[in-house]
Amino acid sequence: MRRIWFVAIFASSLIAAAQQPKVINAQLHAQSAGAGLSAIVDQLKHSSGPQWLGYAVPAVPGSRFSMCSSEESMKDDSCCGVYRLEAENNNYRSSDGDHGTEASIAILVRIDQGTVDKVRFIGTSCQLDAGGLAFTWLNEVKGDDSVAWLSSLVNADSKRHSDQALAAIAMHETSKATSTLEAFVSSANPLWLREKGAFWLGAGRGHDGYLALKKLTSDPDPEFRKKVSFDLFVSHDPAAVDDLLTMAKADSDVGVREQAIFWVGQKAGKKAVEMLKDTVENDPEVGVKKKAVFALSQLPKDEAVPELLHVAQTNASPTVRKEAIFWLGQTHDPRALAYFEQILER
Repeated sequence: MRRIWFVAIFASSLIAAAQQPKVINAQLHAQSAGAGLSAIVDQLKHSSGPQWLGYAVPAVPGSRFSMCSSEESMKDDSCCGVYRLEAENNNYRSSDGDHGTEASIAILVRIDQGTVDKVRFIGTSCQLDAGGLAFTWLNEVKGDDSVAWLSSLVNADSKRHSDQALAAIAMHETSKATSTLEAFVSSANPLWLREKGAFWLGAGRGHDGYLALKKLTSDPDPEFRKKVSFDLFVSHDPAAVDDLLTMAKADSDVGVREQAIFWVGQKAGKKAVEMLKDTVENDPEVGVKKKAVFALSQLPKDEAVPELLHVAQTNASPTVRKEAIFWLGQTHDPRALAYFEQILER
């Protein structure tokens, strides 16, 4: 029994070490966050001088992301060389290509003059440069505790930390991240905060995020629904396409239908093309029809040209036919030129 206990403790220490990024150029020490993350942060706020703290929590399975300064390019290990915490030009970059996934995410917090100064996050496989400052690494931080603390930084009256805090929340494996983002899309919050929360539901929360977005397609605010159409577009859940198609075809607001049609055009695929063709023929608003024609023009040329030719030759609306002719002209395709020659010969 003693041997099993020792092996378990040793394995836990290896996991903790694997989660901690390599930190250089730092006055580094570690401590437990068993007393609670918020309490530890409040304690560190009383320390003198600027400092960094960091901790790791499990990331959404399959997460691929990196943080890079603008002059650096992503390396094979999803890192951008050394991530310099004190640099001003670090940016979040998705790495959906062939780079490896991250099992955990490091949350990095800068504290200065008794307040949280910056919030950043990065994969734990990357190397950090703390710029010579004190750096406290916290062990035993729970995912739910991290989400709760990060959400406390999201202020409806200030965007200062909100963008990074919301993005970091979305990367947490725990289901509490989804419910927290859902709370931020409540109609009681300002539009900008609702939009940010909805974006991360689509971009980061998988199927559960899609289910939350599905509810928002009937939100009473058309301006918000326009943003939801984009969030469905960025969602990786296959079912999101059908809801985007429904918004494009049946939303009660013209502007929402137009916005959804644009994103449908970026999706392509058989369902999207059929919906766009139906919209060109049957939507009651000429402006919506024109948006659908534009979306058809964004298809691969071998698909776009025949569809635009059909609209130009057969649609009942002169305005819609003219729109199709305009986009045919932008293709510089021989089939379009032949059609123009036929028009001129009449």
